[in-house]
Amino acid sequence: MDIQQFLQSGLLETYALGQGSVEERALVERMLSEHPEARAELEAIELDMEKLAMANAITPPPGIKARILDEIGNQNIRPEGPPIKGSTSPLRWLPLAASLLLAGYLGYRWNKAEQQMAENQAQMAAMTSRLNDCDTQTKVLENTRQAVAMLRDPDTRAVRMSNDKDFAYVYHNAVRGETGLDVSGLPVPPAGKHFQAWAIVDGKPVSLGMVDLQSAGGWQTMPFPQNATAFAISAEDNPQGNATPTQVVMIGNAG
Repeated sequence: MDIQQFLQSGLLETYALGQGSVEERALVERMLSEHPEARAELEAIELDMEKLAMANAITPPPGIKARILDEIGNQNIRPEGPPIKGSTSPLRWLPLAASLLLAGYLGYRWNKAEQQMAENQAQMAAMTSRLNDCDTQTKVLENTRQAVAMLRDPDTRAVRMSNDKDFAYVYHNAVRGETGLDVSGLPVPPAGKHFQAWAIVDGKPVSLGMVDLQSAGGWQTMPFPQNATAFAISAEDNPQGNATPTQVVMIGNAG
């Protein structure tokens, strides 16, 4: 039995209560002598049991100490043999008391383990939230850098897509081979619709993928279309998009 299996076996708890077979107690004592962590765990168990006993302590009835001492004296001189039937000796309750104390202690340890697990889960949730925030901030920073680089480049062309009341820009740089969409200028899609971006190449629409209106920093990098003469946004029922535009809501010439 390795040390981890031993620590989880419950033998230390049994040993601390003075219970267990001769073989089990011999095993415990050997492990205590060989493994400092076993000794530390036993001390922690004894301390927890002491706290549990103090928390549940009650004042004994008057005269109980004298009765127990008297009984111990009688036990020391009584011939060996089965207990007297109907005996009211307090000592006959010791095995039951030990079992109850063990059950109470195990329940106490279980509650502590559940509490620790709940605390660990709360810490993990908080850490996950912080990591998600960091990931979002990283994406915002990355998209912002891409947008700034595109806007500062004199080879970038701003293509204004519009309809009767709304407009948004696609930024297209043939030298860099990059295309970006400023999603912050797009309107809210009609109910149940999803925006899809398009480039018009050789007179035919070429899908640039679905528009992510929640894209970090309001900027979405799009696939670069060669020889694009126009850009458009369509509203589609299919959240995965379609092979051809269904309802064009914005369009702008790149020429």
